[in-house]
Amino acid sequence: MKISRRRFLGHALGVSMVGLTGYEAWRYFVPERPPISVDFPGKAIGHAIRDAQMQPPANIPTHYVNTVIIGSGAAALSAAWQLSRQKMQNYILLDGAERNGNNRGESQFGVDYPTGAHYLPLPSPESEHIRELLGDLQLYQHGVYDERALLQVPNERLFYQQHWQNELLPQRDADSERFFRFIHQLSNQRGADGKRLFTIPLDLSSTDSHWRRLEQITFAHWLQQQGYHSSTLLWYLDYCCRDDYGQGIGQICAWAGLHYFCARGNEQNEHGSVLTWPHGLHELSQRIRTFCRLQSLDRWPESSQPPKQPCSLNAFAVSIEEHAQGVRVLVCTGQHKYFWLEARHAICAMPLYIAAHVVKNIQQYGFKPESHMPQYAPWIVANFLLRGMPPESKNSRLAWDNILYQGAGLGYVVATHQQIRQRPPAYTSFTAYTALNQDTPANVRHWMLSASPEEIYRCAAAELEQIYGVVLRRRILQARLSLRGHAMAVPQPGYLTNQGLQALRSYTGRLQFAHSDLSGYSIFEEACYWGKRAAMQILAQQ
Repeated sequence: MKISRRRFLGHALGVSMVGLTGYEAWRYFVPERPPISVDFPGKAIGHAIRDAQMQPPANIPTHYVNTVIIGSGAAALSAAWQLSRQKMQNYILLDGAERNGNNRGESQFGVDYPTGAHYLPLPSPESEHIRELLGDLQLYQHGVYDERALLQVPNERLFYQQHWQNELLPQRDADSERFFRFIHQLSNQRGADGKRLFTIPLDLSSTDSHWRRLEQITFAHWLQQQGYHSSTLLWYLDYCCRDDYGQGIGQICAWAGLHYFCARGNEQNEHGSVLTWPHGLHELSQRIRTFCRLQSLDRWPESSQPPKQPCSLNAFAVSIEEHAQGVRVLVCTGQHKYFWLEARHAICAMPLYIAAHVVKNIQQYGFKPESHMPQYAPWIVANFLLRGMPPESKNSRLAWDNILYQGAGLGYVVATHQQIRQRPPAYTSFTAYTALNQDTPANVRHWMLSASPEEIYRCAAAELEQIYGVVLRRRILQARLSLRGHAMAVPQPGYLTNQGLQALRSYTGRLQFAHSDLSGYSIFEEACYWGKRAAMQILAQQ
């Protein structure tokens, strides 16, 4: 059984500190905090665009290209994949403020780890676009997934009642049995239009009004209506929603809560069959870049002619304006050099809270930021680089995903879990995820900007230190904290009938929109769907 940090310290200070002062004892048993690195991906550029601080000089050059993809997250790279798949070469991708977006990964001390998304569930029956992508990336061949990417056991565990258990549902009771019987029944149920009620991508779900009305109430309200009162079941459902949506059952709508459990056809949870890598979905991003043969550039080539192969440019868009002949984009490179880019077609693959400031008069597309903007959940993704592994209790093995019951965070993932070794690695990373839904997103973002590195560290490390005590700090070489103030869109009540999102999804001009925001929530499959769809729209216009 794990002894809590408080009990450990109390025992140690009371028994083993004879001859030492209290301060010396504290210094000895509780090492000083490790070096902390705090990163706000994209914040500086995003705030500069929001506040209209980008002032290009006069008489900047103009370059031409057939198609420009603005952004480099999952939707953008999926659009690039589809263009390359259809043999289109004359396009350029602007990497934006953060190369690979929320799929970015890093490496320290020889350890790869994610700074954002870290796994991809095996595709649902409707997610043919994902199987197609994985096939092109050599991860899915002849109906078989690459076993090196399939999650190895032990895959997950829950710290519940002072010990680890292998199932994330704390305990089975009458409420949980009833809930999962209902989910099993609902998973393959079809609406009046013949479509499955809940699918991924969301665009293929049934629009049966009897079920769609569940988007008007919160998941918590629906659970109360149905008579679910089990504290352990409600915690589990709240955890699942925070994990996928960034907010809990009191914030997300009932339709989204049921969608989580029904859309993939696995009524328990989605963690049993997933693809993952040490640096998370960074692997997929890099494989797509390789498939597309994207040439990485820091500046536009000296030649006035467009590149002869697809390129990825270290640059971001300051403004986007569609006109009759194409799309005009003001581009700023990583060296703060500006130029105009005239494209016949463009794909805006940025999150909508950025696109609202970059796309000129975005209201003309039917999207009104003041009323149609999704709410965004703030997150901390904290990587604790460790020398070796902290000791585990005798009756439990370290899993890939490790979760604390009733913890404020979402647990931690072990970056080196997928590496097959005969002995524990010399270095590893515990990646702790924290969906900050204890206050309004606006207040949390304000805290993020004003909190000291020590405060952020305490928030991100709280669960790990509760489980491992002071031993953890002795092994931490560095804490790398990524603060994502607008990490993901939240499927709140009303998100399915958001007229602004519907307008952007249906627009078919020279400027296409592609981002998981169009689905109202953030997962790779939705981003890939909209990226592929935007590319197909452009190919149809050639």
